[in-house]
Amino acid sequence: MDPVYSAHRWWARRPPAIMRGLLLAAALPSNTPIDEFWKAFASPDKLLTGLRVHDPFAGGGSTLVEAARLGAEVSGGDIDPLAIEIVRHELQPAPADEIRAAGEELLSFLRVRYDDLYPTDTSAEIPLHYFWLHEVTCPGCEQPGLLYRNLILVRDAEKHGAVVRDRPLTVFCPADLSVHGLTMLDQGVLQHCGRQWNILEGTFAKFRYTCPNCGRKSKHSELRTGIAPRRLAAVEVTVEGQRRRLRASSASDYHAISEAAARLEMDSSLRLPRGRLTANRYDDRPICFGIETAAQLFSERQLVVFGAAMAWVNNAELKASIKRGITLAISNALATNNKLCGYATDYGRLSALFTVRGFPLPALSIELNPLHPEGGRGTLRHCIDRVIRSSNPVVQRYVWSVPDAAPKRAKLFLPTGTPDTQAVRVVSAADQGDGPRADLCIFDPPYFDYIAYSELSEFYRAWHDQPTTASSPLLPHGDNPAEQFGLDFADCLRSTVRRLAEGRPLVFTYHSSNPDAWHAIGVALDDAKLAVTGLWPVRSDGHMGHHSQPGNCEWDLVLCCRRTGETTPAELAASVDGWIRAVQPLVVSESDRTNMTLAHEMTRSRFAVPSSDGGSSHDTRRTSPDHRATRPADGRQGTAMGT
Repeated sequence: MDPVYSAHRWWARRPPAIMRGLLLAAALPSNTPIDEFWKAFASPDKLLTGLRVHDPFAGGGSTLVEAARLGAEVSGGDIDPLAIEIVRHELQPAPADEIRAAGEELLSFLRVRYDDLYPTDTSAEIPLHYFWLHEVTCPGCEQPGLLYRNLILVRDAEKHGAVVRDRPLTVFCPADLSVHGLTMLDQGVLQHCGRQWNILEGTFAKFRYTCPNCGRKSKHSELRTGIAPRRLAAVEVTVEGQRRRLRASSASDYHAISEAAARLEMDSSLRLPRGRLTANRYDDRPICFGIETAAQLFSERQLVVFGAAMAWVNNAELKASIKRGITLAISNALATNNKLCGYATDYGRLSALFTVRGFPLPALSIELNPLHPEGGRGTLRHCIDRVIRSSNPVVQRYVWSVPDAAPKRAKLFLPTGTPDTQAVRVVSAADQGDGPRADLCIFDPPYFDYIAYSELSEFYRAWHDQPTTASSPLLPHGDNPAEQFGLDFADCLRSTVRRLAEGRPLVFTYHSSNPDAWHAIGVALDDAKLAVTGLWPVRSDGHMGHHSQPGNCEWDLVLCCRRTGETTPAELAASVDGWIRAVQPLVVSESDRTNMTLAHEMTRSRFAVPSSDGGSSHDTRRTSPDHRATRPADGRQGTAMGT
């Protein structure tokens, strides 16, 4: 992982290596030999010096950071203020030693004030995880009951990378919330409180809660589970030199919880999340759980600690770049410090919010001790360390010059100058206004049938200075969603083209196996008066979480476009079968074959070649039907991207 992109979570970042390749392919002469292309890719030289790269959908910043590393001036925008803060940090990170000093001062401040909110039974113990169960009320008989899938808290199945336990299985008793370490991993029954409990059974299965009293089945939306009272089932503690262990909750734990609620009520200096969550959502979670405000996503203890942390940064006398870095560290920790965190039972790790995109509601939710000095993937120290690492000016990547060559590690450098971070603004892609002319526009727009990332980032924005987006996100809507999405995207393309110098390419990546999505792209290109002068697939999401599941796309199509007045209509010689042969032995799934076929069909009537080619920019002309690299007259191999 390139550390600069790890300072704060963002969704759907294009792999930075791909964006670097596209930038070079767009800037190098079209007859650049393939070996020269890969040398350029691995070189720390500023090969884009003197060019400006513009990205109207900045998102996680891959395009702009890679362009800056190549020496280009950069500009761009995004409707989401969180995205812009992340990109500004990536382009101009604060010095590591200054972030480290400010982070230590913040942690010292928080520990002095709030260590007592994470009490220990012995001085050697430090709480790490708190295991919570929801206590819901049945809509039928109005009887309260605990919601749980099974009795398992943790399990040591000897999996690679998992936490090693003293006992292979630890469970809880639903009657008195006692904790029991068992000696058999496959033990099926717990005998306690005068009865036998089936360890693998619970009150919640197939997205329904079954009331133990009347047998009624209810959904989270009926139970309003997200705001239901919670019961502390267990506490996982660490002891130096020993294995982690679980204990039952104690009186001191509940006293600390009450104390946190009292401080939250009394302390007016806390900077807390503001506002109600968007009601009319693309994804109705977490509203359907009963959660209506950003504050309801957090426990009282989490609100106190993180509210104090945000207030400390706001009041501290720090340079703007340091404040930004520390604020992003605190913000990044929110994903592992909220009421929607789960637990990887067999591995002993907290499962952060947005591990699965969206707002899932775990039956067993986990509260992390954010002040733990060592353990925990999302502690404040861990998140501050990520920001410190993001300040490193040197990154390393593996590159290959040909498929069967040995990998070679390359050193790439961040820009030695100071990028103009103010040229990256909170603004809609459809309303970018005047600005410096761009030589290249390369970007990754929202997909037609995608997840509404603006709804996900709302979780973070509520804690920041700018809690709302600059405008509505680009989403399908209306009676004809595909047509409307295309017209809205066309507004963005027209605004971008106004920033683009004459004779220069506009390049974006896209994928979908939905015919409506590619119809929308055709509508947008026609309305914005753009022709496609290059089309080819690139593997962008392979083996990445849910993208590797059947039915999802792992390949993007790269569309290189120019103004229709700068092109001459031509026949698209490329074929989907040719692409699939060319990328062997990489696999193209049926979904991706559909994705490529739809893109090809959309492009055929809109394909063109540049009216004139001075060789200063990459036109990706198609010169062979199977899309393999062609050999110029001098016998050199053409570029991978240009054939």
